Amino acid sequence: MTDTHTEQRSPPTDLEPIVDHGALRDNADIPFHDNTDVVDADIVAQVAELGDLAGVGITNPDGELLFRRATDSCSWKIPVTTVAPEDDFAGEIRSHVRETIGFTLRLDDIVGVWDISLETEDGEQTASRAFVIFSATPESGTYDLTDATAEGDAVEEAGWFSTPPEDADLIPGTEQFLD
Repeated sequence: MTDTHTEQRSPPTDLEPIVDHGALRDNADIPFHDNTDVVDADIVAQVAELGDLAGVGITNPDGELLFRRATDSCSWKIPVTTVAPEDDFAGEIRSHVRETIGFTLRLDDIVGVWDISLETEDGEQTASRAFVIFSATPESGTYDLTDATAEGDAVEEAGWFSTPPEDADLIPGTEQFLD
């Protein structure tokens, strides 16, 4: 697997929508990771069916990271949501967290973009998936999950963790928030 990126941080993202993650590639302030891997055709086919993702790391004043389980059978992840073509990555993750956890977010930074490409050994089948990962803080300044009221279908469970839960799925970018 190859991985290329820069190590700088971006300006706040509440200023404009992000519809084309590829347009961020030329922004020297945003770490852009290109990952390519050769896999079986079945995996390429599975990934081809998946949408791009927006995720967010929210760290409380104690340095703990917010993880959530969407359903009782899901693994723990930082908040993440699918982004359809032509939708705004920043708007979708803000909406998702408000609807499922109850925090209204101020997006502070883009911590990175991961453009994952898969191909079969012969190169005839390919698929790609993008992850745009933000850091954010609750606009209210409070991190109390018991006071947060989801505006839609709430997640099964959410909590603050100093280390990832045992069955956590560390999507690309999660490691940016861990010591």
